[in-house]
Amino acid sequence: MTLSARYGLQRWLLAPRTTWRARRLRADHPHLSGDEAWLLARLHRHPDEAPYAYGFLQRRTRHQGD
Repeated sequence: MTLSARYGLQRWLLAPRTTWRARRLRADHPHLSGDEAWLLARLHRHPDEAPYAYGFLQRRTRHQGD
């Protein structure tokens, strides 16, 4: 079974290395969602963006309970 995460053109154009790493992470760890893989890849390259990642995760978990 092959799982693929699709990333929009905007992500490919603005952050190609992050997007490529996210695809590799998703292939190695199929339990990750595309957004989670992208977030982990982004934090690997840019750890200073952790507050933004935390905010994203908080909003995401808040909306999952709806």
